[in-house]
Amino acid sequence: MKTNASLKKAVACVVASLFVTSAVAQQATVANQGYYNESDYGKFYIRLGVNIPQGGFGKALDAAVPLYENIAKDGAIGAELGATMELGRYFFFHEDPISDLFKVGLDATFFSFGYNMGKSLPHPDEVADPFDFVTGSVKLGPVVSFNPMEGFYADIFVKAAPTVLLSFEPPYHFKGDIYDPDAEVLYFNTDENVNFGLKTDMGITLRYRKMTFTASYESGTFEVPITYYENDGSESVYDNTPQEMDRKMPMGVLQLKLGLQMF
Repeated sequence: MKTNASLKKAVACVVASLFVTSAVAQQATVANQGYYNESDYGKFYIRLGVNIPQGGFGKALDAAVPLYENIAKDGAIGAELGATMELGRYFFFHEDPISDLFKVGLDATFFSFGYNMGKSLPHPDEVADPFDFVTGSVKLGPVVSFNPMEGFYADIFVKAAPTVLLSFEPPYHFKGDIYDPDAEVLYFNTDENVNFGLKTDMGITLRYRKMTFTASYESGTFEVPITYYENDGSESVYDNTPQEMDRKMPMGVLQLKLGLQMF
């Protein structure tokens, strides 16, 4: 009887072990398929890439139009290729994917850094001076993350991006010599600290396991105060009364970024 009882216990233990092993194996299979596994969708990310100026932000300064018209939507800023970096995290609204395919949540970029260089329109006897556009922003908006096949994800996002100009100190811009009858001079009143703009950021991130590639477009403008001199026939352009005005400076950039999506 004791032998039968021991045998029954042994069989019960084996059956229980097989059941547990089978359950664990099934869970591992589901995890490998990317379903019902929160970590597979990724959360924390770091991305590095390039800032490619678009529209008026990237066009060279045009001497054929008044200098102040360059600092406007239809003008030109003269920004060059730059760099970008960002850190952020996804916050999904639900744990299980909808239809075993996608999740919906918020994409929060805690800090986004942008850098581009520009060049002034110099005095005829001087070379163009470079200057920096450095921006910092936070971004927040909805994201939909699709998992169409094992290990591959596509994240579509639209975010608001409050942005500040951390550095923007361009030199004076000249058209002609200051003694020319049609000379112009323009400079930015950067000491007034009008450095805030609300941009938008939309794009897509393609991800294979932890590696990511992001293509996005940031658009928006900054209102910047400028001082403008135009010679009306005086001996020097500075003999004329300066004009104070605010201009909408475009800051559109295409961003291409490589990164890692952590768990």
